[in-house]
Amino acid sequence: MSPAEPSTGLYVALSGGGAHAAAHAGVLLGLERAGVPVAGIAGVSGGAIVAAAWAGGADLEKLVDQASRLHPWMWVRGWGGGLLSGSKLGALIDEYLPIADFAGLRVPVRVLATDVDTAEPVVFREGDVREAVRASCSFPGVFPPMVIGGRRLYDGGVSEVIPVSLARDMAGEAGVVAAVDCNSGTRWPAADSFVAVALRAGLTLLRGRSRSELAGADLVIAPSMGESGWMRPVKIPSFFTAGLEALEEALPEVRRVLAGAAAAKAKSA
Repeated sequence: MSPAEPSTGLYVALSGGGAHAAAHAGVLLGLERAGVPVAGIAGVSGGAIVAAAWAGGADLEKLVDQASRLHPWMWVRGWGGGLLSGSKLGALIDEYLPIADFAGLRVPVRVLATDVDTAEPVVFREGDVREAVRASCSFPGVFPPMVIGGRRLYDGGVSEVIPVSLARDMAGEAGVVAAVDCNSGTRWPAADSFVAVALRAGLTLLRGRSRSELAGADLVIAPSMGESGWMRPVKIPSFFTAGLEALEEALPEVRRVLAGAAAAKAKSA
């Protein structure tokens, strides 16, 4: 069993975004420094990595530094089914996530993946958190699918770019849902490689869906990322800083919405 899920508080939905997901680390660390407790997190792809790392007690600043030193093509080669190596991606996730099981996380976390064969969303909330995150990170055509329980699983972003509905399910009527979109505030450079073109095509389709998904959140945090860099580790520190700055700017609104939710609950009690 995972930790008991509170019925009130702040629930955060973290989008995918490759290296952009470092902005999520900035947002979560900013909330922690501001003394705003997080009651639960729903994550997709890169957002799932950050959610599981933070909820497992990892040092996010250290992880950002380590990730920024990776070679952009360090995961080329590996098992079949995609352009890039799932084995090296898996090793990276195992290294970055200090807690292996959902039950050991300090707050409830839900990770979204997608069944390759049925196109159904698959939600993980218990069991092996590292396997769940690997499945959620398997971008179609780029990384091979992850096989869990006989099901071939791909990136959760295929089902929901920003898992607002999952966070809302955790929050219920009394909780507050903050959606963090680490892709909207970016400038995309020219796509000049096969992988970049494949990513661009997929992301263009997914990005259009995120607008409707965000409508279900109580507030949206969209860091100003500058030039896009999904597979550019060297940009990770700047993305992390963008997340910190976005949270600092959004903090008064976060506090206002949380206070409003608490007042509404007290009034209805």
